[in-house]
Amino acid sequence: MRIAVVHDDLVQWGGAERVLLGLSEIYPAAPIYTSVFDSTNNTLMRNFGTKNVITSFLQKIPGWKNFYKTLLPLYPLAFEQFCFDGYDLVISHTTRFAKSIITKPETKHICYLHTPPRFLWHFSGEKNYGLGEILMTKLRIYDQVAARRVDHFIAGSENAKKRIKKVYGVDSKVVYPFVDLDRFKGVETFDGGYFTVVGRPNKYKRFDLAEEACQELGIPLKIIEGELDDKIVVQILAGCRALLVSGIEDFGLASLEAQALGKPVVAFAEGGALETVVAEKTGILFPEQTTKSLKNALLRLESCASNPADCIRNAANFSKENFTKSFKQAVASLL
Repeated sequence: MRIAVVHDDLVQWGGAERVLLGLSEIYPAAPIYTSVFDSTNNTLMRNFGTKNVITSFLQKIPGWKNFYKTLLPLYPLAFEQFCFDGYDLVISHTTRFAKSIITKPETKHICYLHTPPRFLWHFSGEKNYGLGEILMTKLRIYDQVAARRVDHFIAGSENAKKRIKKVYGVDSKVVYPFVDLDRFKGVETFDGGYFTVVGRPNKYKRFDLAEEACQELGIPLKIIEGELDDKIVVQILAGCRALLVSGIEDFGLASLEAQALGKPVVAFAEGGALETVVAEKTGILFPEQTTKSLKNALLRLESCASNPADCIRNAANFSKENFTKSFKQAVASLL
């Protein structure tokens, strides 16, 4: 069976790229089609440099790295121009437009979707884009059309499954992403006296709530953003009192990474946190997305200490082995 994998873009190293690497290990002979690939990124080159990565015409635009986000209207066209003749199965892995590919009837298209595009369907915290809303409306219509090209959806979480049903009106199977547990083996943890937040500083992450709550309580906060060295990230997580998740996550791999080190999570009680945090056992869930609610949760954490062993056991449920087995089974059931 000839298989291809399609991914939104390869410009930074994060949770989505870790999952993509896992998919490429399941299907090692499958080429990876993507809009653009930053070959100057050492981490991306280390993990994907030996893969057969096929890029779109966007890669040929001079200086694309300086303004690739402004090329948003061209991304659907970039994926439509790929040819998948001769493939039996194409797996698109996406939160945006990789599912826009066009395949012939004899080629099965399975989309592994972590969320419909956040910026289109108001999952990113933006309510209105002003004059840009005209473009967003057109892209929403296009996104609905592109979703009909998918033969089957696999959702990255129950949260994603609900969004897929709401936005596209179709059902999906759930396969949870994995945590690379090997990163945390043999790491000594300690109490550094600080809380931490992890992720790309997008508006929906609500880092501002964590900053305000910690400032008012006089507790240090370390923010892990951008592409720090993995060892540095692990060391910061190893020394935190807890990971704070004040936004609505699609799923939340960082939550499980902290738990893999025995660290509890304090998270807003919506989205993926409901699937990754065991309330009052591996962390605290706070009910309102406010500074006051988060502060109360942090104070509760002091009097309701979690058991590191419980955190580690919970993270182990999301191992790469479980992901590989579940994903293979889900795909086999859809062919």
